[in-house]
Amino acid sequence: MMFKVSVAILLAFLLSPFQVRAQIEHLVIGEGGLDWLETADNMVGLDAAAVPGNLQPFEVNPEVNLAVGELTETDQFTNFLGHVWIVATRPPEFPEENRPWVYGDRGRAQTIDGDIDRPTDVEEIYGYTWDLGLTLPINRVVFFPPEKGKATGSGLTGVVRDRGQGVEGQLIRDLYPRQYALSGSNEPSGFLVSAGSGAFRSKPGSAELEHRLGFNVNNLERVADVRFETQALRYFRLFFAEFGFIAEVQFYGEGFLPQTHYTTRLIDMGEPVNFGRLHYDYEVFHSPGFGLEPVPAPDADVTVTVDARSGLDDTPLIHYTLTDIGGLKEVTQDVFDKAPTGNFRGAFTTRPVPGQKGSIQEDISNWSFWSAPHLGSGVDIQAPDGRQFVQLRTFLTSEDVFAFARLKSMTIEHSPLLADPVLGEVALLDEPNPAGGIVQVPMGEPVTLTYDVRADFTSASQSGFTALRLRTPETAELQRFQMGDPLQDVVPDSIRIDDNQLVVYFPSNPITPGSKPPIRLTFSTRVFNFQTLIEGEVFHIDGENLPQSINSGDASPLVSTNSLQVFGPLQKLKVLSSLELASPVVTPNADGANDWLAVSFTLLGIEAADVQVDVFDLSGRLVKRLVDENRRQGRYTDIWDAATGGTTVPPGTYLVRVAVDTDEGIFEQTQTLAIAY
Repeated sequence: MMFKVSVAILLAFLLSPFQVRAQIEHLVIGEGGLDWLETADNMVGLDAAAVPGNLQPFEVNPEVNLAVGELTETDQFTNFLGHVWIVATRPPEFPEENRPWVYGDRGRAQTIDGDIDRPTDVEEIYGYTWDLGLTLPINRVVFFPPEKGKATGSGLTGVVRDRGQGVEGQLIRDLYPRQYALSGSNEPSGFLVSAGSGAFRSKPGSAELEHRLGFNVNNLERVADVRFETQALRYFRLFFAEFGFIAEVQFYGEGFLPQTHYTTRLIDMGEPVNFGRLHYDYEVFHSPGFGLEPVPAPDADVTVTVDARSGLDDTPLIHYTLTDIGGLKEVTQDVFDKAPTGNFRGAFTTRPVPGQKGSIQEDISNWSFWSAPHLGSGVDIQAPDGRQFVQLRTFLTSEDVFAFARLKSMTIEHSPLLADPVLGEVALLDEPNPAGGIVQVPMGEPVTLTYDVRADFTSASQSGFTALRLRTPETAELQRFQMGDPLQDVVPDSIRIDDNQLVVYFPSNPITPGSKPPIRLTFSTRVFNFQTLIEGEVFHIDGENLPQSINSGDASPLVSTNSLQVFGPLQKLKVLSSLELASPVVTPNADGANDWLAVSFTLLGIEAADVQVDVFDLSGRLVKRLVDENRRQGRYTDIWDAATGGTTVPPGTYLVRVAVDTDEGIFEQTQTLAIAY
């Protein structure tokens, strides 16, 4: 579903006191903006009524049976959140959120119907399995027989076979299960495997879920009230080894739902836009008990993350129906929803039925994948610019069921495009047309790359740009800046080079609707990962709009990669490379020459690994540990003053070892060092 942005809730404000002309707009969801419920595509475990304008996890009432809610208009059973129970003989193919499920022996629907006067079944039962539909803080499960009635040989409470023989005339309330096993889990693996009717009987406990919650082979209590420490659980299994009647199985807990999330509808920005920062405002609380006022708890183990994705159209999914030869035909969602399900022509058949529902696939041509989580407010939105549609989803998780996050608002910064499109293309300087369009570079060695940029304009609101920023794997060196067709050297107004970015300013030669020459940057850098995206963006100095990402595409007829990615030769990938000592001899006599040891090395293709840099004497004794920390890919240099404990080490020969501990094993290299005076 899609949500159209109302102009009334687009707020403008100054982006920075240093950019007095810079104005951006805000799309706000929550306090001061769009309503949470009206903007929602999916809400799992969240309460929008507890605090007006805010979202927070539902609080569990310890006196309420969580398995039972109001009947629907069609008399379907629901849980306490109003989600309809699915009653089946076997587990589903996969669990779905907000879709509680019960399967097992006959009478499974009666375990959650709220009727405490009716037995679940009139014959022997072995057990049931439940999916409560979402993770809940549970600490108690109760089951019991009906209070009234007698067992007879026929009729509603007739007991006719196997374990129930000989109980005719006895009070049903006394025929409760004498042996049971209750287990639970928050993982679906056990729930998705049907235990089978004889599993518990043949081997007690063999089909239990991950956590045993209750196990009794001599139950003397008519009302089995199984209590345990409050924990996050979703799936439950109850087995009986001895015959008995039950009327209901009740689930109780306390605290706040520990795993919840919210997904917006597709938000139509009205036109393609540039995205800026994502802000989300929340507070963390701890509850002293049900119904009591929570207190702020900023240090509680609670996490809030937000993902984003953007698209060119309002259909992020592609729907297919089957053709008469078993192929797939793309159709609208409306046609798909009306198409029949299953292979049925009066009888089941394996032949395809034309018009029948086919598959649903992600539209990766027009929609980005969900981004990695934004782990903090105020960071740049990790979704492509230049798109008209955007969608957010947020996850609220807590390791403490009595602590929770209260989400106040989510805000998207946005502004009109600078140009449409802005395309970029990277290549090796001496190999502009590589085989297959794949740019392959040596790992950890200096390479010279070209970065071509081309812009066009489709709207009068697009003002152009006067600067370009590249994100580089390490400090880059700009060798040439060119503009025009054919390309000619241009002296930029200024450049800025930092550890991982190269910025070129050219306000004297702006890109505008009336002047849009191609641009080329030639620069050198080193690549440390097998696959590296050379990201870039354009912006207007003191302009009115946000920076705009450079997208991969055909930016120049001089190269044929159509890509911003470079690749390393995977078969030659080494984790530790290029261990170098600035000098093989250190003379720590304070004369300014070789007083220090400089150890340099390169880490390739790793996001995080434990690194140690050690100095040993020839007997293998550790003399000095220079580094013991977690590092990612890149080039590193560490310094040693040839001292340990404040005392200069004796002259002699030493070994310098670098060790990198990864999932693939330990990689190490060693160099010899001489210390002399």
